Amino acid sequence: MIMLGSLIIADMFLQGMEGRCEQNSQKGSFRYPDTISSRVGGGFPLPLDRSPHPDGGNGLFSWHDEVFEQKEQETLFRLMREHGLTELYQDIPHDTPVSQITDLLKACKARGIRLYLLIGEPEWALDSKATELRAEIQRAALIGCSGVMVDVEPGPTDEWKEDRDGVMTTMTKAFLQGKAAAEQDGMEMIVCLSWYYDDYGYDAELERLVSEGCDALAIMNYNREDESGQIETEAALCREYKKALINIYELQEVGEYDLEEIHTYREVGLPTLRKNWNTLRQAFPDQELSVALHDYRALKEMAGTETNE
Repeated sequence: MIMLGSLIIADMFLQGMEGRCEQNSQKGSFRYPDTISSRVGGGFPLPLDRSPHPDGGNGLFSWHDEVFEQKEQETLFRLMREHGLTELYQDIPHDTPVSQITDLLKACKARGIRLYLLIGEPEWALDSKATELRAEIQRAALIGCSGVMVDVEPGPTDEWKEDRDGVMTTMTKAFLQGKAAAEQDGMEMIVCLSWYYDDYGYDAELERLVSEGCDALAIMNYNREDESGQIETEAALCREYKKALINIYELQEVGEYDLEEIHTYREVGLPTLRKNWNTLRQAFPDQELSVALHDYRALKEMAGTETNE
């Protein structure tokens, strides 16, 4: 999960934006302009047999700031091209220099890559008014992103342990508030969830989230035992409400964030991942299904290791 800075944005994200936001007297609040930046469009042919979500494609998560360096971008874009990835879900800290943000945005646009602001904190699941979520969606619009990838995982909170039902209800309301804000700002909103919420009995909440709270659903399908079975409920809901489904593969090392060997493709390798992806596509032949890899650093390490073998 990303660590958000203050909601006060010290610099405007695009040239010419200075003076167009009026800071309220209360610290931490902000009034954004009515105009929003144009979205990044396009894309290039993909080597994978897939059905993309509208104007989108296969994606890559990136939590770290090295991608703002031009030299690092050469590696980033090469890997994205080689693996058929046309969406970048990037964490952009509040203190990132404006010039670095605009340079990355321009570089993505020149290559037909859609840039999404990667956002989310566990505590956002506890705020039914979605205060910070809505603010970050507005920030994504100011930056000029195509949309937001919202990763809110309530598991670490005490409230989830004490009142799981209540948190699920509040989180669903928050996503609906966020979706309304995204529509107002012209942003696509992708919601990222773990695969097991239906196992907890939250089918009704999932249905409302899919039908009213997102443009696409990204599932952290981090268990190699039954990947197709684990997303059957989500796939059925996405088909019913004509929403895209994104299957996320974990690439980080065993032990990172308590990951066990069965949770990640780090040790079994990218060829095994590709075989699974083809199997998953066959399991859902009529599904609007795409893939995302988590994350850039792990992909770079795996690609380098397999190249050298």
